[in-house]
Amino acid sequence: MRVLKNSALNFASAAGELQLEVQDIEIMLGLLTPRATGAKSAAGLRSAEPADAVRVVALVRSAHEEFKRRNAAGEAIAAAILALAANAWDEKGIADIEAAVSGQRAGEDTAQVAANADADGIAAFIHDLAVDDFKSGHIARTVVLLATLLHLGKQDADALSGLALCGVRLGQFAEALTLATECLNLPVKHPRAYCIAGFCELERGNRKAAQALLALGARIARKRPEFAEDLRAAQRVLLILHFS
Repeated sequence: MRVLKNSALNFASAAGELQLEVQDIEIMLGLLTPRATGAKSAAGLRSAEPADAVRVVALVRSAHEEFKRRNAAGEAIAAAILALAANAWDEKGIADIEAAVSGQRAGEDTAQVAANADADGIAAFIHDLAVDDFKSGHIARTVVLLATLLHLGKQDADALSGLALCGVRLGQFAEALTLATECLNLPVKHPRAYCIAGFCELERGNRKAAQALLALGARIARKRPEFAEDLRAAQRVLLILHFS
């Protein structure tokens, strides 16, 4: 968390006349935090039937190999993802993920669950584990889990915008903007991606670009009730921009 606060202070001074206080940034990022699906709760586990720890770890390793190949081919998205969590893919990081999954699965017949698991259930479980990790400050582990979700081809907009949010939390704004911009190119637009892209443009001193992105994000969120918190985040920064 210290990384973000230092970056926030640097951002406030770099933006010149813009007075975006640390607490404003924290509130905005809190509003943009992904929401859990409920698949990781006791009742949700039975209905969603997520994979056991062994299978989740296998997916994490597969995702890592995929992004390494894509990075070697010069893909900017893969490079950004690997830069956000360079050490979280090592054996210790993967062991931490396995332990976290095992903790969620305590007392269950994991063999039976794994046999019945489907792609949607796996994706929902990984998504909710990532949300928990993000809220508890395990940002690098969140990156690995969201990248695995992207590898599965599930919830691409949520995964990319979540990865971009992790970039902001880590103070890696260039990577965050790359990931948010990629999300903007998807057919289904996600307000969180516009908010994060706008925030990153502010950090770069591009006030007009930031306002345009935040306004677009607010417009999309206004028509979709499930994005009420994203709307509040965009409106909060736009209001500060208007009066600064």
